[in-house]
Amino acid sequence: MGGCFSKPKPVEVKVELSLLEKEKEMDGLSPNGKASPFADCRPNGALGHGSDDDSTPLPLYHKPRDYVEASVCHVKDLENGQMREVDLGSGRALLIKEHGEFSAMGHKCPHYGAPLVKGVLSKGHVRCPWHGACFNIATGDIEDFPGLDSLPTFQVRVEKDKVIIRANKQALQSQKRSKPMARCSAVINSSTGFSHVLIIGSGPAGLVCAETLRQEGFTDRIVMCTMDRHPPYDRPKLSKSLDSTAEQLRLRSMDFLQDHDIELLTEKEAVAIDVKTRSVTFEDGLRMEYRKLFIATGSK
Repeated sequence: MGGCFSKPKPVEVKVELSLLEKEKEMDGLSPNGKASPFADCRPNGALGHGSDDDSTPLPLYHKPRDYVEASVCHVKDLENGQMREVDLGSGRALLIKEHGEFSAMGHKCPHYGAPLVKGVLSKGHVRCPWHGACFNIATGDIEDFPGLDSLPTFQVRVEKDKVIIRANKQALQSQKRSKPMARCSAVINSSTGFSHVLIIGSGPAGLVCAETLRQEGFTDRIVMCTMDRHPPYDRPKLSKSLDSTAEQLRLRSMDFLQDHDIELLTEKEAVAIDVKTRSVTFEDGLRMEYRKLFIATGSK
């Protein structure tokens, strides 16, 4: 794998914060009351201002007081291919320099919280040092697993040789985000024994399959079946955190699955598959037909 391990240089960083003491009358105002210089900047910017052609929409946070702006380092403090974890006062971010451009995003891997500054930066991606999850530095999207969530990205600009980051406080605290997902448009009764996509198994593989379909705009029915009586949970932790509860190990809540029209059938053991009729029979006698079948039962 290309790239290099990036370690922060032992340089003292002076942080200059611009926190709003009161809400401004106009969302487009910066803390000094002037038109915000970030209005035309890209979420992750080059050495200079973003072009007028860049129409990347800003997150739908409406109040300037929800944001923090901070000067985090001198433009020469980072060389190409380096990363640094920086403090914005309301939280920390990962500052990246590659091909002369600065980017900023969440500093912790959403999987188990590994410090990404200790990971590998290569070709527009950062790979987690613990389990290898890979994130796009331009979008924050997760592009290789393990893990479910992506990272928030923050606006960056350079002014008078200072690198300035503007970030939403809530995003700084959460350090993760979910990709937008479609909803099911098929009018099908939940008791109907047919699903456009039937997933056997509710581990990370089955869950990622269901979420990816919704993220890619799939609007037909998705049913996920499991022998367990719990919603999807983090199975590897069963051998690492022996005193954990199902609630603590949960990957997604039932509310999350319902909000994105991912149906979950618990305590359903598949005992037979008929590929000719495209149907699955369960131990309790239930028979469900499918258009596509994904088997993600894992192994013992």
